[in-house]
Amino acid sequence: MSRSFDVEREEIPEVWKGESRVKLLERMEKVALEYAELLLKAQKLKAMDRPSNRDYRSVLHFMENDGGQLFEEDMGFIYEKEDLITLRPGREYAWLDGLLERTLKVLRCRLIKFFFCPKETRDKTDDKDIHYYDRDRISTCVTMMITTIVLALLVVPIWLLYRFSIQGTIATSPDTIGVVLVFTLVFSAALTCFTKAKRHEIVAASAGYCAVLVVFLGNVNNVGSVPR
Repeated sequence: MSRSFDVEREEIPEVWKGESRVKLLERMEKVALEYAELLLKAQKLKAMDRPSNRDYRSVLHFMENDGGQLFEEDMGFIYEKEDLITLRPGREYAWLDGLLERTLKVLRCRLIKFFFCPKETRDKTDDKDIHYYDRDRISTCVTMMITTIVLALLVVPIWLLYRFSIQGTIATSPDTIGVVLVFTLVFSAALTCFTKAKRHEIVAASAGYCAVLVVFLGNVNNVGSVPR
């Protein structure tokens, strides 16, 4: 039916002239495949990591202050932050690296320079106001900090609950419930800050952490109630 309609059409579009229906369908299929491939590439670009605020500000300040005439005409793209992507793989706690580096700059001394500025990084510049810190040492220090926080979240509440058990009021003291609630909230905040866990994963992990404290609470209470 559509074929007869095309044959009886008085005016044929210019792009259709000289082409049969088969040729038109082949050309349409080719265009559709190219468009689908373009969509897949756009999706892959959208899924790539975006630059962190720290990296973005670093590049922005360089282009505005140190770029000179090199970037005056072509730097408009840097202000479109939503469209920028980074090829550098992001870390789950990269913000902690930046916080540590800023702290080291404030607490600048020979001891810090000895631990975080090896000879290879010190040789990169002669400017006394510019300091390059070793990335591996920064990462090691951050890992040690996170490990310490994790150990504290496990040891401190258990120690407090044990102290309450010695006093004999672990089952009735409101401080006991407060310890469980506060440290569960701190644990949830630590997961949010230091990991890329999703909401349901944070809820599940927090519930498991709270369950561990409650089980320890029940076991200590049972042991304390046994007559001697």
